[in-house]
Parts: sequence; C-alpha cells; structure tokens
Amino acid sequence: MAEIHWIKLKTTMFDDEKIRLIQSVPESDSILIIWIRLLVLAGKTNDEGLIYIQRNMPYTDEMLATLFNKPLNVVRLAITTLNKFNMIDIGQDGVIAITNWEKHQNIDGMERVRELTRERTRRTRERKKQQELLSNKKKDVALQVTLRNATDSDSDTESDTDKNIMSGKPD
Repeated sequence: MAEIHWIKLKTTMFDDEKIRLIQSVPESDSILIIWIRLLVLAGKTNDEGLIYIQRNMPYTDEMLATLFNKPLNVVRLAITTLNKFNMIDIGQDGVIAITNWEKHQNIDGMERVRELTRERTRRTRERKKQQELLSNKKKDVALQVTLRNATDSDSDTESDTDKNIMSGKPD
C-alpha cells in the first residue's frame, strides 16, 4: 500500500488511562516514544495498523532498536509493556499490529484523502489529454494552412509564368 505522510495524535493522549499507567514505570519516556514511533511505522506501512518491512518480513526487536536508536532491552520492555496493555498485538508471524488502529487514525478521513487524490489525478490526466488533443488540432490546422499556402504560391507562380508566356516576356 502507498505510504501516508501523517498520522493522527490526540491532544488528550496523555489523559488516556493506559498512557498514564505507562508513565509510572521505569523507562516510561522511552516506551512512549517507541509507541509513537510504532504509530508512525504503521502509518508508513498503511495496512490497517500492521507494521512490517514487507508482508513476509516483520521487524525484529533488533531492527526496531536500530531504527529507534534505543537499547535493545528498552525496545523489548516497550514491546512487552505495550502488548500487556493491549496497545499492540504480535501475530504468529511476528508482525506487530496496532490494536484498534481505526481508533487511533481517522480511517474514513484517510480513505477520503485517497479518493480525492485519485480524483485529482484523474482530472489532471484528462486535462493533459485535452491539451494534447488541442495541441494536435493546432498542429493539423497549421499544417493545412502551410500546405494551402504552398499550393497558393505554386498557383501564383504558375499564373505569373503563364502571364509572362502569354505576354511574350521571358521568365
């Protein structure tokens, strides 16, 4: 799926009960940063809250530690904590899924953005096609005028030659 370039964060996210409980554990700031980074990755993947590099290649804890520039043990703590609070789910294949993705993101809004983009692209292509047709018509008209002028010039030349012959004047 195509990558989106934004995700929705609520201004009340820190009022959420789960977030407040996470804030009471060690490494809470790192866990919350990792939570936001996971939301961003889910937005990049743009597949209903799933997080993976490719469909058959989930991120490992080591990969996430590298991407997030966090120690491996902190990433593992974050994954365990977020899983325990049912904020993420880890599938049998190792793919991380944001639980209730549609709650975190405006799915209808994203679909509306996709639809508007498709419509804008369609209109742009139609406009370009019309411009090409118009350009081709202008070229055809210009060619016809050029051909007609060339024919007129030939006729003029022949008429002048005919007149010169009839009047006895040399070319």
